[in-house]
Order: sequence, then C-alpha cells, then structure tokens
Amino acid sequence: MTESAKLPLAKWVVVIAELCALGYLIRTEDLAPSGLLLLSLIGAVALFALTSIEWPFGALAVLVTSSVMPRFKGTVFGLHLRPEHVGIGFVAGMLLWQVLRGRMRLTLLKQRFDYFLMAYILLNFFTSAFTSPEPRMTLRWAVMNAIVIAPYFLLRLLITSEVAFHQAFDIMLWVGAAESAYGVICFLSNRIFATQFGMEINQYGIIPGTYGTQYEPNLFGSYSACCAVMFLTLFLLGERSPWHGCGFLITVLGAAISLSRAVILAFPVVTLVVLWVAFKRGRFQLRRIVPLATAVALLLVIFSPFLLGLLRERFSTIGVSEISSDETTAGRLVQMVVAVQDVQAHPLLGTGTASFQLLFNWLDYQGEDLGGWVGNTPLRILHDTGVIGLTVFLLFVGSLLLTARRIIKDSSPRTGKALIALQAGLLLYAITFQSAEASLLAFTWIHFGLLSAAITTAQPPRSVIMNA
Repeated sequence: MTESAKLPLAKWVVVIAELCALGYLIRTEDLAPSGLLLLSLIGAVALFALTSIEWPFGALAVLVTSSVMPRFKGTVFGLHLRPEHVGIGFVAGMLLWQVLRGRMRLTLLKQRFDYFLMAYILLNFFTSAFTSPEPRMTLRWAVMNAIVIAPYFLLRLLITSEVAFHQAFDIMLWVGAAESAYGVICFLSNRIFATQFGMEINQYGIIPGTYGTQYEPNLFGSYSACCAVMFLTLFLLGERSPWHGCGFLITVLGAAISLSRAVILAFPVVTLVVLWVAFKRGRFQLRRIVPLATAVALLLVIFSPFLLGLLRERFSTIGVSEISSDETTAGRLVQMVVAVQDVQAHPLLGTGTASFQLLFNWLDYQGEDLGGWVGNTPLRILHDTGVIGLTVFLLFVGSLLLTARRIIKDSSPRTGKALIALQAGLLLYAITFQSAEASLLAFTWIHFGLLSAAITTAQPPRSVIMNA
C-alpha cells in the first residue's frame, strides 16, 4: 500500500467503531422507525468518514466496495435503493464539497467515447418518455440507470493521475478477491452446515448457487472470473508477484463455486487469450505458469468433494439435441423470443429502460405471477433503446477499446499491463453477459470507468521522455 493510501489510526478507529455499531444495530434492532432513523444516521456518518479519508482514496474505496453489494436493497419514496446508489450519492456529494472548498477542480470530459456514453444515457430517457408503454415507470428506471452509470464519470473526475488510477485498480482487484473469499465461505458453510447466507438455495433447480453479496450467482461468478483473469494477466505480464498469484487462486475458486455454466465455459477461453498475449509480448514462461497451474489443480482437488457432484448435475441437464430441455436455458429462451418480438415491433428506439418487465409475465406461460428479465446484454439494450441505442452503445465500447489499444504502447509499463488486464476482464464480461446481463449494475460501469481513467492519465515510459 502506498503512503498516500495509508490511513491515520484515529480515522481507522472511527470507521471501525461506526461499522461495528452499524452491524450491532442490524443484528439486534427490529428496524422500527426510530431504529431505522438511528441506523441511517450511523450509516451516513460512516460513509462520510470513509469518503473523506485520504481523498480520493476513501471515495474510490466506497464506490468500488458498494458496487459489489447489489443484493441488499431498501425502498425510499418508491425507489429500490442499493448500497451502490447510496455510495454513489455520497461520493458525488463529497466531490462537490471538495470543489466548493477549492481543493479540487473539475475537468471537462473530452474523449469521444465520453460523448457516446452521454448520448446513450440521453437515449434511455428519450425512449422511456416517448416510446414506453408506461413512461412513469420507465423514466424512473432511466434515472436509476443513469445513477449506476455515474461511477464512470465520477472515476474520471476523481482519478487525475497514474498514482490514483493504480490505487483504484488495486482496490477493485482486492475487493474482488474479498468478495470471492466471502462467497467461498458461504459455499462451504452451506455444504457443511446447511446454512443459507450468501446462497440462492434453488438457483439451479435443486442445486444452490452462491451469490455472496452480488445480485445473483451468475453475476457473482462473472465478477469473480473477471478479477481472476485480471490477476492472471498481471501475474504473467508483470513481476511474478505472489500476491497476484494468491488473488488469482481465490477468485478462480470463487468463479468455480458459482456453478455458472457461462462462466465455467468462458473462463478457459479468456485464459487462452491472456496466455496468447503473454506469448506475443515475450512473457510466456513455463516457470511462471506451471507452479500456478499446479496450485489451481491442487485447490480444485481439495474442493472436489464439494464441487464435482454439483458440476456434473449442472451440465447433465443440457441435451445436445434438445437444448431447451434444461429448465434454466428454456426459461431464458422463452424470454429472449418474446424480447425479439418486442424489438420487431419497435426496432428503431425500443420501448424504454427496463421495459421488458412491463411487457412480460410468467403468468402467461407457467402459472407464476413473476416479471421477466432479458439476460442478454445486446438484446436488452436493443429492446430498451432500439437499433439506435445499441449502435451508440457499441460505438462507446468500440471507441474506448480502440483508444486503449492505441495508447498501450505509449504508456508506462505498469499502466500498460493494467490496460491489458482491464480489456481481458471486459472480454470475459462480453461472453458471460450474453446470458447474465449486468449493464444495469454499477460494477460494470466501474470497470469501464477505470479503463477510461487509465487512458486519460497514462504517461509515456521514462525512456520515451528522456529521448524526447
């Protein structure tokens, strides 16, 4: 940890005391109005303390940490608020406070991909207002969508140097490792003691899924696998840090215990891409790979009594000739077919943010009064904002990736490796988000925000400066 990231002892004491008090109230109070008010005040003080610690380190930590807890929510004025919404609000408020005090200046966003993202946000509001079957609802969801995208812009404003970028990048990696470790604890506790915390007991039929604090098991798996891919990239391309190796082991185990088929199939593909990049850059060294591969194999052997039966059951329900025989896959196919029909009816602008849940109900298909969810990210965007919205979104992603690729060779070695790691993580998301969409959650936009911040703060290598 760098000197700028070290926290004064007094501030640590305040933060830990606030968190302990918060945990005690959650554990003992019935959250009556007076208890809820007190709980809110303590939470507010704790967040204020965290966001103000070693600015902007504390604010970055709040953004990243709150983004991995979307499972928890409360209702305020009819809106479902999650920790990420609260964290974003506090960081935005603290940012404004720093500006008003003259301790920070806001910089204009000048990159082309920034403008594409702004256009995508505006399109969500436009379609929600004018093409939605129920504008009152879709406009609310468009607001929530704008809030979860806000970390992208907040990170750009908070991260003004390479030092700050690497602080934020390290925070994301190790929060991911902590989330994976917590998921492993939840999984083992369920298998050994039949507990249910952090678990969706009937996620895959009779098979439980681990979500930790993430929204659901597939997204927990995607998040863990993304962090694993980034740890692996740093381990292969950088100095052989044992910490990166340990982070990889923890997160790859988190990906495995999620039991997400998309993650288990996507992870080897992206791993091969990372190995190929290491080979192209002259960093493919068996003395690095063999010990790490051996450690992964041993770890999976240790966990095999808990995992093998569940994994066998997960993949046994997929029929090669009749893929819809699997209940989970069949449910996704039904919703995708209905979503495609909606798109055909409104191809240009779609029907508004998150509008699928207004147009689909399982009561029409299997007797359950449940809303629908489009698990495929491109189809969800197409459904909500039409061909125009999907085009703008793809222009944002394409422009961001092309700029990142172009700037890698002109950046410092450490930032270049981080850029490659972030792109490898996005490749993992690009595959897994075909069946588990997460562009309506903040952790996706934190990833995009870090990539854009790396681009804007990248400095050329010292040798290039000297030659100039």
